[in-house]
Amino acid sequence: MNSIVFLGTNKSGSSYEGIRAAKRLGYETILFTNRTIFVEEKEDYTEIDEVVLINMLDTDEILLTINDLLVEGKKVDCFISFLDEYIYLAALLSNVLCNTPLTYEPLKIMTDKIQTRRFLSGKHYSPYYRVLSSPDTLEQDINELNDKFPLIIKSPQSNGSKDVILVKNILECRKGVKQLQRKNPEFPILVEEYLEGPQYLVEVVVYDSTITIAALVEQEVTKGERFIITGYSICPDLAAEQLPGLKETVFAIIEDFELRNGTCHLEIKLTNNGWKLIEINPRMAGGAMNRMIEEAFGYSLAEQTIRLFAGMQPELIKKRDTAIYTHYLIVKSVGILLKVSGCDTAKEQAGIIEVYTKAENGQLLTPPRSMGQRYGYVIAAADSIHQAKKCAINGAQHIQFYLQPV
Repeated sequence: MNSIVFLGTNKSGSSYEGIRAAKRLGYETILFTNRTIFVEEKEDYTEIDEVVLINMLDTDEILLTINDLLVEGKKVDCFISFLDEYIYLAALLSNVLCNTPLTYEPLKIMTDKIQTRRFLSGKHYSPYYRVLSSPDTLEQDINELNDKFPLIIKSPQSNGSKDVILVKNILECRKGVKQLQRKNPEFPILVEEYLEGPQYLVEVVVYDSTITIAALVEQEVTKGERFIITGYSICPDLAAEQLPGLKETVFAIIEDFELRNGTCHLEIKLTNNGWKLIEINPRMAGGAMNRMIEEAFGYSLAEQTIRLFAGMQPELIKKRDTAIYTHYLIVKSVGILLKVSGCDTAKEQAGIIEVYTKAENGQLLTPPRSMGQRYGYVIAAADSIHQAKKCAINGAQHIQFYLQPV
């Protein structure tokens, strides 16, 4: 049996869906991870055939472990990751050891937001940005932003809205910069134009230089302490061609990166000055995205990503067109979780196809400062996106998080 080696995974979501997809395709699944839970609770992760506990920050150790697998006689068809920090290494290993023609150079750029902005500087879809990197000129650099507010400041390695702050004036900017410096003193800070307008997530698959938009997902942003996506909708009646300039902009971005074989997802916003790239990530989106796409169109994007990394042509053939809406669950106060109720009732509501909560009793819950502090979701399907959204929100209203204040 041929094998696929996964560099890291989460316990659920798109990264684990990739492991399930590999099993469906008949592969032995080998997981490299530093998370002991996959050994301690192995019975809950039956799709993983072998877990190798390893220091994921040590590339030499990873290479030695791969060599041990090959000496054992393992036939590895590809190395793959659905996690930002390992995607470039996985693609490089697949190219070198498995002869898969993945375009790995752009993936490295995409994992760093400052490198991405510099690489795309001057393009019509690129918003204003600036990098704060020198402590000696920091105060002067901030003062020079005075006529640019509101702005977004972020860490170049931020993901899931973590370390992303909206600042509306000089005072807020100074405060936000100090906050980011305390957390990551060695990193520069990326300053970006704050953009207004509807926001979309675009899943892209590129095979042999042919670009395919695998899914177009409208996002609903909740503005609290951070920008958190709490709603995702896939409307079967909405194609990229119906949003003037979207397809052309997406294709221009992919061509500018010279991505010939690989996957990524873009977050892009329609502004008064046209389409602007919020960010690009060298993987499919996480969370419920794979399940949403599978319910909407009948194919698993995680599975098609596996096919691509293993050197096979992806099969992005729609088998159905269903409106899908996913509503994410957040809390509005800080507290220790005592219990969650209403999940079974939510599942019984019209249109609901999945209810998922990840919070555990005794866990400290907080209002979201990153996507990771969304504590579950409800997915609904219907004939129209309006009805799917109505069903999802109705289902979510039955779910209650009981918190003990702290």
